[in-house]
Amino acid sequence: MTIQAKLTDTSSGSLVQRGDLLRVAATKRLDPVLRSEMGQFFTPPSVAELMASMFELRRKTVRLLDAGAGVGSLTAAWVSEACHREQPPRELSVTLVELDPNLIPHLDTMLDLCREECEQVGIAFKGTVIRADFIEAGVNALRGYLFDSQIERFDCAILNPPYHKIGSDSQTRRQIATIGIETSNLYTAFLAVTIRLLEPGGELVAITPRSFCNGSYFAPFRKDFLGTMALHRIHVFESRKRAFSEDAVLQENVIVHAIKEQNTGNPVMIS
Repeated sequence: MTIQAKLTDTSSGSLVQRGDLLRVAATKRLDPVLRSEMGQFFTPPSVAELMASMFELRRKTVRLLDAGAGVGSLTAAWVSEACHREQPPRELSVTLVELDPNLIPHLDTMLDLCREECEQVGIAFKGTVIRADFIEAGVNALRGYLFDSQIERFDCAILNPPYHKIGSDSQTRRQIATIGIETSNLYTAFLAVTIRLLEPGGELVAITPRSFCNGSYFAPFRKDFLGTMALHRIHVFESRKRAFSEDAVLQENVIVHAIKEQNTGNPVMIS
């Protein structure tokens, strides 16, 4: 059976399992050197499902942002989780932002799968793919530029952002500085822009390197993040090889669940 046939055959597995066929197929076609340069390490299904399960989904109409979406694995896990809740939302709207043109067809296919999943349980679904540099598009939206009106405000955000350093004289560094962000790595820039795009009470779940948790380089980011978001859960991995084992990535990762609300000092779940 071809990959396309498996994708359309619901007996081939869950939405997440069928969507993972796209991840595997895309990974085989991408240039490994370019993947490394862009920090493209797609989220395996077990991690994506864990991340999706952390959301509280407090609202009946929910708008999701998946920035640096890859093939949409995180969105698929989030939609599947929402559809199988005891009290699911009435309407889901998802926006996937991705720079790599090679991945856009995969995202379109993933949205079709998500739409089918929602139709089966009576949830209205809307999906949008934006081919853009997320930092540029997000900064423009926050500054009120009309040509980036597709980037709006969101109730939830799920991220596996790219990881690499950004130079002090780079375009990205200059862009984020215009909205008061100071950070030295692309993944924290993604998080900082994302939290500004969340509505009050909005939820963020992200898998990132652990490096932002300590050290002077990330002190401005921590102050910014914790001044806006209340941590609810942190998940750590037993091994540096665990989260992205298929890509042989040696990186200490954490998953963070935080809500855009006042920090009341409630305990943070550590798993």
